[in-house]
Amino acid sequence: KETNFASMYKDLDPNSNYYFQFVDPSKNFETKINEQGEPMNIAASIKVVVLGPVQSSATTVNMPIDASSTLTSSMHSLSTTSITIEAGKSSAASEFTVYADEMPMDVWLHLIINLDAGAQNAPTGATLNYKFKRIKFCPLEDLNDLVGSWTGKDSWDYPTQVVTFVDGGTGDFMINGLNVGWMTDYWGEVVVDQVPLIMIMNPNGTLEIELQYYMETTWVGDPQPTYSIAATGKWDNCKKTMIINYELWQGGEVLTTFTEDIALVTK
Repeated sequence: KETNFASMYKDLDPNSNYYFQFVDPSKNFETKINEQGEPMNIAASIKVVVLGPVQSSATTVNMPIDASSTLTSSMHSLSTTSITIEAGKSSAASEFTVYADEMPMDVWLHLIINLDAGAQNAPTGATLNYKFKRIKFCPLEDLNDLVGSWTGKDSWDYPTQVVTFVDGGTGDFMINGLNVGWMTDYWGEVVVDQVPLIMIMNPNGTLEIELQYYMETTWVGDPQPTYSIAATGKWDNCKKTMIINYELWQGGEVLTTFTEDIALVTK
């Protein structure tokens, strides 16, 4: 009961039973890609907590790695198989690093650790199972790798067909055809002018469209305020897919938002 809450942590019998368990014993981690397009190491931690009264002296708990672990010793920097909770403290953490370059791509690897505190093991949370995966990443060495026709659907469930190309004069990566299906079908306006958009393809697998003019339309013959688009998203050169999250602007403000999930079908 709420009225008895204080007694749960202020009036504990220092001689009562206490137990140890892992905090968040199950987690999944995936590598990220840095600005240069290289996989980044994963920094993680293992935390053990005392259930019951804190102890008046330091307590060391063993944490042996289970033989079933598939994350090998060459793939991480975990060098200790024990953790010490200092006197008067309720928890302690051990930091470690997983080396992306040492991991195979696109495979989930398990780090399984057993808590060994004897009779002080909590009935749950005594086994830690962290999963790590180095994402499969194919660097974009040539923008022409993602040139062609793309199809998919937007978040309004309208079919999408866009074309990408590299501008021969500027070298910019261009995309054309975003939003046309929604504009002419759902919104019911007639496109009278439309230009390709410059899309920035970052080496780390992300993309950007800086806010820029896109199209002019009419509705029942009347010219409408011009439309612009700004976007962020990601590209996958292995799967030849893109996810584009964009804002459709009209008259200087955001009209609505879309997500395009598209795949390259012809080059």
